[in-house]
Parts: sequence; C-alpha cells; structure tokens
Amino acid sequence: MHYYGNETIMSLDQAVHLRPNEVRVLEWVRTYEFLENSAGEDDPVPEFLEIRILEAGAVRIRRNRITDFPEFVTEREEVHPDVEAALQVFLDWAEALL
Repeated sequence: MHYYGNETIMSLDQAVHLRPNEVRVLEWVRTYEFLENSAGEDDPVPEFLEIRILEAGAVRIRRNRITDFPEFVTEREEVHPDVEAALQVFLDWAEALL
C-alpha cells in the first residue's frame, strides 16, 4: 500500500478485502496497474479502479483503462449514496480483474 497526498494506492489483492470503515478513513483508494504472476513477476493489467468519497458524502467509483501509460480513460463511472453500495460494485469489478 502506498500513500500519495490524500490517495491510497493498493494492489487488487488488497482492494478485494476493503471494508466500509476502511474506505471512510482512507477516502480515496486506487488499485495498481500490475498483478504479480505465479513466477513472482509483475504482469501489466490495462485497468485500474478507484473509489472516492465526495464532499457531499456520496461515493464515486471508476473503472479506468490505461491507453498509453500514464494516460487513461474512464470506462465506467458510478456515484452511490453511501459507501456500502459503492463498495459492493467496486469489489465486483476488482474480482473480475483478478
């Protein structure tokens, strides 16, 4: 896990274990763009996810595709009224990437 300003960057393996209270404390989580393979090497993953609490208390999740690193486009974006609803979709997306 790494911290950059108010953003926390973690692996997909870590992200699938996030709990609502952790998202509330961290406020903004983004996943890595790499997954470790069975040989212990990093394989690039062309997508990464974000979950972020907005000022109004709503929670935005995004599924981003890397076009030409570090450039990316947002493929999906959803805003949910609470962390629990947003986190479930975020976790579903993370599982699909694993």
